[in-house]
Amino acid sequence: MNQAMRKLLRLVLAAGFLGLMPQVASALSCRATVSNINFGSVSVRTGATNQTSGTVNISCSGTLLSLVGVCLRFGPGSGGAGNSNSPRYMRRGDGAALPYQLRPVGNGNAFGTLNEIYVPVTTLLGRGSATVPIFADITANSVAVGSGQYSSTFSGASDIEMEYGELTTCALLNQSASIPPFTVSAEVVPSCELDVTSLNFGTISGSLNQPVDETATINVRCTSDTDYTVGLDMGGGGGSNPANRQMRSGLQTLNYGLYRDGSRTMPWGNLPGNSMSATGNGSNNAFTVHGRIHAGQSPGMGVYTDSVIVTITY
Repeated sequence: MNQAMRKLLRLVLAAGFLGLMPQVASALSCRATVSNINFGSVSVRTGATNQTSGTVNISCSGTLLSLVGVCLRFGPGSGGAGNSNSPRYMRRGDGAALPYQLRPVGNGNAFGTLNEIYVPVTTLLGRGSATVPIFADITANSVAVGSGQYSSTFSGASDIEMEYGELTTCALLNQSASIPPFTVSAEVVPSCELDVTSLNFGTISGSLNQPVDETATINVRCTSDTDYTVGLDMGGGGGSNPANRQMRSGLQTLNYGLYRDGSRTMPWGNLPGNSMSATGNGSNNAFTVHGRIHAGQSPGMGVYTDSVIVTITY
């Protein structure tokens, strides 16, 4: 074998030897991102349920085969929070607050408050990742919350921080990394709710020489700055004149009217010209319904009733 071939062989052997040398793992490094959490358009009427979720994405590198522990801690966000972050708040541009909560396992009060979460990440051949959900509920159930756009941003270590290491408890992790900001947002749409008392004329004479007057109350609650109208339909008796409705007892009828004023001169219907209008302020606005059974009737014995539908248009 000549000198040139021996040199080539040595080079090939050297290359082969280097190819079999074990790789040296680099230092452990982890990073995480949290998706924006958007409730979209929500109503905050009594009984409304507004829930959504987001995700935490974690990736780690640097160890060939290991279980890496990642701990994320969540603070109040820019909207602020109550004791122990319960509740957290989103804020409107004028500072108005919309209470909500982040939760670790699922939606609803039973799943507590998300302040800290431990995520195990298995690395294989130097890389590993994990994706976990986080849940969010709006806890307000009152139109006292005004309509508009609300948000809270989590930015910086006081709002969102991460620690990690090759341990299985948050208490012992010793490496940290910053997390990009994320935002929780919702748009509260105008909404209204109401309750109505019955209008009961009581026991009346079979010969009506004088009208019989009574009142009922409609309580309306609408989000602040929401313009609305309150209309009353014609009830089961039909017709088009709100001053001349009919209660019924079997085949017998009894004429009555519903009015917007105490003197009973302004009939109350469901058209623009005979309904009531107001602007919401988040609390009760009471409307008095003035009822009158008209004189000059001779109703037979019986219980007379009618059902009138109250409509809030906003």
